[in-house]
Amino acid sequence: MVRSFAKVVALTAIYLLALGQIQPGDILVGVLLAVLLVASARFIHSIPPTEGASPMGPALRRIAGLPALIGGTLVDIGRGSWTVAHYCLRKPPDAEPGTVTIPIGRSSPSSATTWGIRVGVSPDTVVVDVDERRGEMLLHVLDARDPDAVRADQRDSYERRQRRVFP
Repeated sequence: MVRSFAKVVALTAIYLLALGQIQPGDILVGVLLAVLLVASARFIHSIPPTEGASPMGPALRRIAGLPALIGGTLVDIGRGSWTVAHYCLRKPPDAEPGTVTIPIGRSSPSSATTWGIRVGVSPDTVVVDVDERRGEMLLHVLDARDPDAVRADQRDSYERRQRRVFP
């Protein structure tokens, strides 16, 4: 009860600071808005998550991960463009284009689709096939001499950029 009261007082104070004035009507509106906000927060936190649905907390965390997903994908596109330009201007003598199988696990269809799109928009990689039954993605890369390094790079990119949004 004391915590809720403190929250109402703090929110009302923030409201009045934002207004820049203290009038009786403003105080009343601030208190009503604060009570409504605190009551709504208590109601939202008291709802147990339903079976199969994600609770509010993870949904907010997923939304918060969107900038990293978009920004990281843009970085991958830039890095892939640089690799393709370098490859076209002067092909490394020992480069061996080829396919690499990337284990993606048995993830949700949205996760596999997002992973395929994210990897496919980068110019240095082409998604050949996604086998959801086996949990693998077949990827064509410009240099397939070290498949383990390609797998590690893809796994790292997934963990850092996508997993938070599309686990």
